[in-house]
Amino acid sequence: MRLGVVIYKLVLIAALVYAAFVFVLFLQQRSLLYHPYKKREAPPAIAEVAAVRTADGLALEGWYFKPQAGKPVLVYYHGNAGAIGGRLAKIPDYVNAGYGVLLAEYRGFGGNPGTPTEAGLYQDGWAYLDWLAKEQGIGPERIVLYGESLGTGVSVELAAHLSDRGTPPLAVALEAPFTSVLDLARGLYFFIPVDLLLLDRYMSAEKIKRVRAPVFMINGQYDEVIPQAHGKALYQIANDPKKFVQIPGGHHNDLHLLGLSGHVLEFLAGIDSRNRDNGESGISGE
Repeated sequence: MRLGVVIYKLVLIAALVYAAFVFVLFLQQRSLLYHPYKKREAPPAIAEVAAVRTADGLALEGWYFKPQAGKPVLVYYHGNAGAIGGRLAKIPDYVNAGYGVLLAEYRGFGGNPGTPTEAGLYQDGWAYLDWLAKEQGIGPERIVLYGESLGTGVSVELAAHLSDRGTPPLAVALEAPFTSVLDLARGLYFFIPVDLLLLDRYMSAEKIKRVRAPVFMINGQYDEVIPQAHGKALYQIANDPKKFVQIPGGHHNDLHLLGLSGHVLEFLAGIDSRNRDNGESGISGE
């Protein structure tokens, strides 16, 4: 009887410790997901500040590099850490090729007000598209939605809704994409009921089929953050035309050092925007 009481108490203590641990994880989950660099940085001399206002009233700033006449604009939604200043090393090849680039900075990042959430980042994404349309006269047909890591979830969300409206973007490029943050969390935190507790899910696999634009996905062979199996699974679900590229030896944060921009530019060069409405494309498959 005494041994039974001891075991009962130990089980009870373990259960209470586990419950407390899960509760702390629940409260801290967004600080585990988002790692912003919060200071405002000065934009490069060749960039214009894109001052936007979100639907919930936040004033945000991104950086805009104008395109050459007739060239598309890459709207760049970055990953869960740092800020747009850390992405400057990733865009020179696009700018030099004449493409415009809009580095879209989220709420809570890079000196912007607010706190990042999934719903909030979607609102931020729309605000930059609205700014391009109203201030620059550039609509979806001239926009490439470029997502990096967490930003792929933002890009897929926007591309799906634009497609639903009958105004899909020119293209979608996804660097280190995932099927969903929920799937990633299930793998990392298999010992807790993430399906019940996760707030920000970014369910790209449920949305990618709605995207009616050419889709490009690229993964590093040894990505330690988002396994390339996620990209391959998402690629299988996506509509044609589509292309998947694996960078040999690539990890999560070094793809721009291993030829990433060359693959993206080749993909974009294969798109004949004049024939999009007829379903024609020069993009090859995997």
